[in-house]
Amino acid sequence: MSPIPQQPDDLPQGAGSDRGEVPEDEGEPTEPDSAAVPAVGAAPDRATSGGATPDRAAADRATSDRATSDGGAADRATSDGDEGGETAAGIAERGGSRVRSRMWRAKLVGAVAAMLFAATAMAAVWFWMTADRLAEEKAERGAVSARAGEFAVALQTYDYANLQAYRDQVFAISGEDFEKTYDEAFSPLESVITSMKAHSSASVRGVYVGEVAEGRAKAITVVDSQVTSTAGTRRMLGTYMELGLIKSGGQWKVNDATVMGAAEELVTDPNGKAVEPAPTPSPSPSTGKKDG
Repeated sequence: MSPIPQQPDDLPQGAGSDRGEVPEDEGEPTEPDSAAVPAVGAAPDRATSGGATPDRAAADRATSDRATSDGGAADRATSDGDEGGETAAGIAERGGSRVRSRMWRAKLVGAVAAMLFAATAMAAVWFWMTADRLAEEKAERGAVSARAGEFAVALQTYDYANLQAYRDQVFAISGEDFEKTYDEAFSPLESVITSMKAHSSASVRGVYVGEVAEGRAKAITVVDSQVTSTAGTRRMLGTYMELGLIKSGGQWKVNDATVMGAAEELVTDPNGKAVEPAPTPSPSPSTGKKDG
């Protein structure tokens, strides 16, 4: 039994668009539209409507351009970052160089200041020691000068009414060696001084201090003295006396005395008339025992 072709009315609605339409006059069926039927094996994207493919290509190109632009920007940013890093490194290096330079200058200034301080300290110590030594030497020479003048006056000052007191005064500022010399020179004159009621006074004109070292010193005194007795008055002006001193118990004492004579001598009688110089009682030893 041969099949009976279905009528168009029996086909589903819209089926003719896929298989071709059968004309109402039952003519030959038309061929399907090649544009409407997708080719076998064609990709779905290519089967889209006519304007879809160019738009996707443009979008792809725009995406690619943006990616390239972004990559270039990133490269530029990286390059800029590298340049910025190099600049910062250079600045840091220059800053470090300046810091090292300042530190070097500070160390140099500190070293110079330390040297100046040390030199100043050494100079101060030297000046202090020198000044101290000079002050000590000056004090010693002053003590020698004072003792020499005191001794010269004590030796040529006495009063017949109390010879022992003046004797003790001389011994208080003289050494043991001179005490023996004084006793030998003065003891024979005591009776004469007493009988003539003599008394003497003296004043120092000048003292010249020589070498002062190791507890020994030399000095020369210049003394004016006047002796008054029943025989008249005798003035001795500018009497030079050489003294040798020693330091004992922290004090200077005269251990040797030598009278070298007077520059001028004037003698008057009780009436004030000038007479030729005559011997008068005067404890003035011409020689003394030298320092041993």
